[in-house]
Amino acid sequence: MSVPPMSGLLQRQLRDFAVAAGLAVVIASVAFVAARNHDVIDRQLALAERSVAALAADNEVLPTVHGALIGPAISSPKHPELRHRNLRDHGAWRLLAGGNPLHPDDKLFYDAAARFDREHQPFVELLRDGSGRAMAATAHGSGEIAVAITEPASPAGYPLLVMIGVLGLGGALSAAGALVSGRGGRGARVGAFAGIAVLAIPALLWQSWFAALVIVAIAGGTAMLQRAGLTDKLAHGLVRNRVAVSFLAPAGLSMLALVAAPFVLGIGLGFYDHHQGTWSFVGLHNFIEILSGNGRALDDPLNFWFILGVTVLWTICNVLLHVTIGVALALLLSRKWLRGKGVFRMLLILPWAIPNYITALMWHGMFDGQYGAVNSILHGLGMDGVSWFTSWTAAFSANVITNTWLGFPFMMVVALGALETIPKELYEAAAVDGATPWQRFRHITLPHLRPALGPAVALGSIWTFNMFNVIFLVSGGKPGDSTNILVTDAYRWAFERGDRYGMAAAYGTIIFLILLLWNVFGARIVRSKGDDDS
Repeated sequence: MSVPPMSGLLQRQLRDFAVAAGLAVVIASVAFVAARNHDVIDRQLALAERSVAALAADNEVLPTVHGALIGPAISSPKHPELRHRNLRDHGAWRLLAGGNPLHPDDKLFYDAAARFDREHQPFVELLRDGSGRAMAATAHGSGEIAVAITEPASPAGYPLLVMIGVLGLGGALSAAGALVSGRGGRGARVGAFAGIAVLAIPALLWQSWFAALVIVAIAGGTAMLQRAGLTDKLAHGLVRNRVAVSFLAPAGLSMLALVAAPFVLGIGLGFYDHHQGTWSFVGLHNFIEILSGNGRALDDPLNFWFILGVTVLWTICNVLLHVTIGVALALLLSRKWLRGKGVFRMLLILPWAIPNYITALMWHGMFDGQYGAVNSILHGLGMDGVSWFTSWTAAFSANVITNTWLGFPFMMVVALGALETIPKELYEAAAVDGATPWQRFRHITLPHLRPALGPAVALGSIWTFNMFNVIFLVSGGKPGDSTNILVTDAYRWAFERGDRYGMAAAYGTIIFLILLLWNVFGARIVRSKGDDDS
């Protein structure tokens, strides 16, 4: 590989450094924000815990902490179900009154005392109002409850001067490598690696080892790309096709921000655990807990393998019904003797046109055990009503019926389009040869439908596998979470089981891998079927 002139080598070196440094700065900035937030949360939680311990020991707390003793709940003489509490602040007792502008923290104090009475154990947590305040509660020796609430916390500012200094040092090292480079450009590659790797220093200072490792990997990757001459080829290609790049850039940046970045972030979150606003690295623990079933029996609705079995059965049942009903209706609508085809097509496409969450809510109401339309029809036919959400079979059937109603129009439309492409001469020749209707369907219709239905089945399987709305809105996982599928169980881990976002992210990664494998092997099956038919 020829070495460019000194000016060109320096220009290339600074260009490659600028691109890699931009990516490294973004990674380092994310690491700083994470470390800064983690530090603020730790300090606030520790301050709240120390303050509530001081209150419990009848000691004074810092002026930046609002601490008080909460009395027991007292029932109203006229309305025993109504209760109030008193608060002792600065030695004086007063009534806790939520919404009082003079005492804006009264509701927090009341809720903290009620939670302590309910759980019978001390707690410390970060408030969820985004203010950075922390709250702690513990028992007081006189039967009261000590509660401490910290003031809002201000995180540290962005270390702009530190980043500018590190960028300057990295740029100088990178340029120095180009200036001392001899034949082969080895010095330039060493300088590029050293200049970019220097940007890992702030991440090391913030004890973000993963971010530092990623930045060093970027430095090594840049040096390797320089050795292969790929950075020059990429730069020349961008300059040569700058008009096309200018058109593609908005879409590319949008895909990067809306698809690639959340995808990578979701995978990364699967290696962390979230508790009381703090994130801690747990490695593969979430994945191990999911795949091992966390010690639960295989028939436990919270066992991953039970949920996976329900999900697979759910997908198979729905896709089979979608294809069967859709193809049957398409064959019916393609008959010449049928009148009013346009009206029938419009009516049969309506379930697909209506938003699925609205349809799910409608079917949920129709499956109501007492007032639902389904049981009313059964009663009218002289049959007993069904309690749809008290048994697994009934609840699962209700979900399948709803999703079948939603999904068959798509397969019908695909099949109708494929039927239009079949030459009529094939049917005429088969009829002349004495082929039966079943033989014509098997040897003419079905082979022509398969190329169109293959991708539709693959797409429908993915949609059905992740059909959140129907499960969540129709059965709601009843009875006892036994009709949940993987995507709804991931939602419950995130928002109903202690805000375990890391566990939900791990679920999302596993779902992606399952669908990726299905997509790869499903595509191969479709291709092999097509080759066999040809």
